[in-house]
Amino acid sequence: MVPTISQFKASKTDKQSFVNATADIKFTFDSKIGSSLSEALKPEVSIDSERFVNAGIESDDEHLTLKIKASNLGDLRAGINSYFNLIKASYETLSTEI
Repeated sequence: MVPTISQFKASKTDKQSFVNATADIKFTFDSKIGSSLSEALKPEVSIDSERFVNAGIESDDEHLTLKIKASNLGDLRAGINSYFNLIKASYETLSTEI
């Protein structure tokens, strides 16, 4: 599992009293684990609730891209940490031989 942050944006204008923060994080996995992780995360990112971050996932044969948006940097950091832990636990479970 090799995460790379491919994009980070934070902007604040005079007309806004908040910061829009986004992060796109690309993970590289074995194709079977990557597709399984993508399927496992779909319910988590599709929950439409009052969360502090909005998250989405995209995947191809070897990559899983996590896209997170938040209204401030603290929420973005917390969201990244939460999803990293979820991805790490899922990866460890899927890559364990029984």
